[in-house]
Amino acid sequence: MRLSRLCAVLAIAATAACSSTPDAREPAELTDFDASKRFKEVWDYSLGDGQGGAYQRIAPAVDGEDIAIASADGKVALLDKKTGKRRWKESYDLAISGGVGLDDQRLFIGTADGELVALNRSNGDIAWRVTVKGEVLGAPQSNGRIAVVQTYSGQLSGFEADTGKHLWTYTAQVPRLTLRGTSTPLIVRDTVMFGLANGRLIGMDIESGSVRWEQRIAVPQGSTEIERLVDVDGRLLSLEGGAVVVATGYQGQVAAVDVATGRMLWAKDTSSYVGAASALGYIYVVDAEGGVSAIDASGQGASWTQTVLARRELTEPAAIGGGIAVGDLEGYLHLLSQVDGSLQARTRVDSDGLRAPMAVSGKLLYVYSNDGELVAYKIQDR
Repeated sequence: MRLSRLCAVLAIAATAACSSTPDAREPAELTDFDASKRFKEVWDYSLGDGQGGAYQRIAPAVDGEDIAIASADGKVALLDKKTGKRRWKESYDLAISGGVGLDDQRLFIGTADGELVALNRSNGDIAWRVTVKGEVLGAPQSNGRIAVVQTYSGQLSGFEADTGKHLWTYTAQVPRLTLRGTSTPLIVRDTVMFGLANGRLIGMDIESGSVRWEQRIAVPQGSTEIERLVDVDGRLLSLEGGAVVVATGYQGQVAAVDVATGRMLWAKDTSSYVGAASALGYIYVVDAEGGVSAIDASGQGASWTQTVLARRELTEPAAIGGGIAVGDLEGYLHLLSQVDGSLQARTRVDSDGLRAPMAVSGKLLYVYSNDGELVAYKIQDR
């Protein structure tokens, strides 16, 4: 990871850690290629100031026929996912930093001031709001009965989804030096899983808040704080009908874990601060230097690695239309072949950059830019 980005996303009590310059290489220049596919814009919608001035990764969320988005300056909108037609839009006196989560009845957002807010899905009215300990940087999640939220301070808390009544809280010790971000909790049946800044993946009973298992994804190594920095920040990937979860760790591994037992099924040394995608029996991973790799879902090795987008601060990958889509710091959206990693298409979404994870539903790819532009694309052959 380039030093400029590392310093932007670190949280540290002392600032001296970013005074050295071990790697200040510039992003790889974009190269020409023969495009075999293209991104066709279907619709777009603009909302507030998008990610705002802090290093947020507020992602869109798709559920049923809806897509929900939020902006750092307190705006939230629910749209028709096929047409982009607005169902409702509201503005709140909230500094939104984590969102959006959805269940059948509610939207959930988290704030920089340490609040979990539930909105009525039908009209955007505030259903309830509660205080949590620390900034919320990942999207809160709900199974319809229990809403869970993870904070930057190392807590995961469960609340009644209907009322906001506090049910339980798990607290982890957070290292002094971490990446700026948290994982997004993943709920699979009665288990909620989440990554921590100490390099661990935790599986808990969502009803009681009791820990079922812990698994180490990244182990601190080295003599300096930056060298020993580990984190599990990327979104977790559910596979095999929820039986397996794939986690990525910064200065750690990409690992497949059995959801029922926490047993490590396989692991590959890969440093990544974003989540993974899956298609065609492969796991697609973006490493911290901007390399994109296809790893056999059985853990039996890499099929290909593409480094042409090195140091371009790529987003979490998204699988769609036979390709792997990634965005970059200059706002370009790229499509790589799932088969061999070759470049297939490119378009520029927004000169302010792309950072948030994208969403996929059917044949549509949803990209939310740093300045608040949500664009739906189809992949077409040229």
